[in-house]
Amino acid sequence: MKQKLALASWVIAVILSVVALLLPPTGVIDHSVIILVAQFLLLCATFLGVDSYVNMIKSHMNEKKS
Repeated sequence: MKQKLALASWVIAVILSVVALLLPPTGVIDHSVIILVAQFLLLCATFLGVDSYVNMIKSHMNEKKS
């Protein structure tokens, strides 16, 4: 589920970037669009990063028990 949300966030960020570049004035991205894209990319990184971090800690704890 997290991977699907991360992928969806990344796709939305890319689509927003492309659309913002194509709308008039062409090639100029408003600061609000940049902030929105950054938030979607941060959300994507959060879903992927937290999952990896939790898995790393679980494996480290299992190694200590052994």
